[in-house]
Amino acid sequence: MTLKEFIDNLAASLTGLYPQEEARAIAIRAVTSLLSIEEYKYLSEPHKPVDADKQEMLSAAAERLQKGEPLQYVVGHTEFAGMRLKVGPGVLIPRQETEQLYELAASDCDALMQSSQDDSFNILDICTGSGCLAYAFASEFPEAHVYGCDISDDALRIACRQRVKLHGARPVFFQADVMQAPPAGLPKFDLIISNPPYVMESEKAQMRGNVLDWEPAQALFVPDDDPLVFYRAVAVWADYLLKDNGNLWLEINEKLGQETAALFTGAAVIQDLNGKDRFIVVKK
Repeated sequence: MTLKEFIDNLAASLTGLYPQEEARAIAIRAVTSLLSIEEYKYLSEPHKPVDADKQEMLSAAAERLQKGEPLQYVVGHTEFAGMRLKVGPGVLIPRQETEQLYELAASDCDALMQSSQDDSFNILDICTGSGCLAYAFASEFPEAHVYGCDISDDALRIACRQRVKLHGARPVFFQADVMQAPPAGLPKFDLIISNPPYVMESEKAQMRGNVLDWEPAQALFVPDDDPLVFYRAVAVWADYLLKDNGNLWLEINEKLGQETAALFTGAAVIQDLNGKDRFIVVKK
């Protein structure tokens, strides 16, 4: 079977799950990623035969995709802030909004570092998941001490095994339940960032099966009768751990911008690239 034939067949088999154009994009990325070739090769060398052993691997991947498993789980990685990060079942796949959260907070971090009078500059990522935010900050700010925490064993296992090349120290990951008091022994932080669970149970009806059936519910959903439960917990951590003049950045539910901001003194709501209330910054 040729490269083009495999992509065409896979795209056709995915059109029941995704719109036609998206199905084709998924097929192209899956095949080229798994074969470790550039995406343009399917156009420049469409009749290139796929080796028999590679066809078996691609067929197994196709079966997973046809069941609705996310592309990122099937290929084993995703892109975030210029880094390739491992992802798999048990860890949330980073979204575009979270990358924008990083960009906003990183810009803020520059100013914080310039004004800091302390010998050490500390950053904490609460509900770190894959470690995407922690690694992004560690990469951009090698002089900073970056920490990440999560309650999930699966998420921490993946976060600790990321193979990101850094000029400074790797982030320090630890297990913690944000609903409990912060562990003893942590330093004070100049910057705290968090993308906690915020999707209400009632919003499940609007979500695709490749999210609902595969990504960890623990990292996504909150009860409708208490949708801000994690933000109240993060507020407690920030009270304990954020330095004077430190900043807190949060990703939030677009429907609850003002309600979330009301939990924090002096919080400002910031919109995402789609014009939706998506972030909060609190400057202590």
